[in-house]
Amino acid sequence: LGTEDFTHPYTKAEPQTSATRSQFLADEVTSSYHPRFKTLAENIRNRRGRKVIINVPIFKDTKTKDPFVERFNDEESDSAAKTDHIYMDAMGFGMGCCCLQVTFQASNVGEARILYDQLTPLCPIAMALSAASPIHRGYLLDRDCRWAIISASVDDRTKEELGEEPLNHHAFRISKSRYDSIDSYLCESSDRYNDILLTYHKGYYDQMLAAGVDPMLAKHIAHLFIRDPIVVYREKLEQNDEMETDHFEVI
Repeated sequence: LGTEDFTHPYTKAEPQTSATRSQFLADEVTSSYHPRFKTLAENIRNRRGRKVIINVPIFKDTKTKDPFVERFNDEESDSAAKTDHIYMDAMGFGMGCCCLQVTFQASNVGEARILYDQLTPLCPIAMALSAASPIHRGYLLDRDCRWAIISASVDDRTKEELGEEPLNHHAFRISKSRYDSIDSYLCESSDRYNDILLTYHKGYYDQMLAAGVDPMLAKHIAHLFIRDPIVVYREKLEQNDEMETDHFEVI
């Protein structure tokens, strides 16, 4: 994925005109099955104000240049690429990874919260045991877990939200990509493990408390909604939230 001729038929990256502006992936690589995929890739880049930045340490053996430095004849890519790292610049590098995705249908909210909390420590263990992604762009990486690549590939945070610039146009510093590990447990019995600072929208939190939502769940939802939706379809702007979940799922 991302080498000179990894597709058949051959496709050529068009960094000046493609949806992702990638140096390595052509638009044809993105699935055309549904417009969501290409739109998602383009909107992430537009919201960030630049391409996604993925850097993963390269595995060094006797044949690896030291230091390992890449140049791409592109100012944005050259400044983003780190020494001794493999650089990638598009959503496809993360969403192009394979995995087994499982959806659980709980019988009620209480059961869903228990599942959520129980899976929190189990999933990273399963991911470590099944890690099998040691090669990207034709280079051997110094790690074999794909998670950091996936997380960075869909990171839509702006420079302000990343803490690289003062907050002027955005309300929050956001510590993680939206596609990342969880930030809080949801069951009361797990509350003692909630030991990290949680950024959340206080207005939404207060609104849910007033409606009878308990504080742990209200804070969780208010934390999700510090982010903007990335893909919203015109025909689904107005809908009955009692019957549809799209307004929630676009976060």
